[in-house]
Amino acid sequence: MASERTGFLYAAGKDVQAIEALAADGVENHCEIISFLSQQAAEKMVKSIFVKNGVVPNKTHNVDDLLATAIENEWLAATETAIDAASNVSMHAVAARYTQMPDITRGEALQAIADCNAIAKLLADNGYDFVQIEVEASYLHDESESEEAVSQEG
Repeated sequence: MASERTGFLYAAGKDVQAIEALAADGVENHCEIISFLSQQAAEKMVKSIFVKNGVVPNKTHNVDDLLATAIENEWLAATETAIDAASNVSMHAVAARYTQMPDITRGEALQAIADCNAIAKLLADNGYDFVQIEVEASYLHDESESEEAVSQEG
């Protein structure tokens, strides 16, 4: 299926593969690049909507601006969750890559993954192709939360 992707979806798929590989090595070891790649994947997925509708997307990294344009053009109907996710993930376009010392935490990296997946769900719900980040559930919880859950079960 990944080999059938072209253009922006192909590029988003490559970003997602990198995120999954980095997450397997430990999200905490790669917070900045996971956040950046999550933003990139979300951006490219939204830009694929433009191409699907015969429009060249703007040269912007703001996923929220791209999403707003897609909504205005009635190419999709967005939920509040997706709009918030687009706004949240947009900040990683620059902060994660160009800030001298980005202080992105494990939780923020995981939120960026969740935000990217919210964009993927939005596209899926609107009948567009998408790329989902497949990260094991154990990566989506802080270790302290996992320990609490285990202690509450016992």
